[in-house]
Amino acid sequence: MTNTPAPRRSALPISAWLLGLPGLACLLAGLVLLAGDFSDVHPVLAESGTAIALIVSAIALLGSAAFPVVLRHLADADAPAADQ
Repeated sequence: MTNTPAPRRSALPISAWLLGLPGLACLLAGLVLLAGDFSDVHPVLAESGTAIALIVSAIALLGSAAFPVVLRHLADADAPAADQ
């Protein structure tokens, strides 16, 4: 019997998308709030810490989105060793 390599999965896990997309949205919103004055839109946007809070939330979400990607990578690397 020949040992053929298993097909590689190149797509990101759904959990990475579910954490990464809101992270990118928070990062974009935080950068936009840093660049302009949006106090006319909503009173919360007039606070100085709103942009920083969004950027910190974005970093947390993007960091959490990295875990499923790393776990998928480790599982793919370990799969051929488990077949032997």
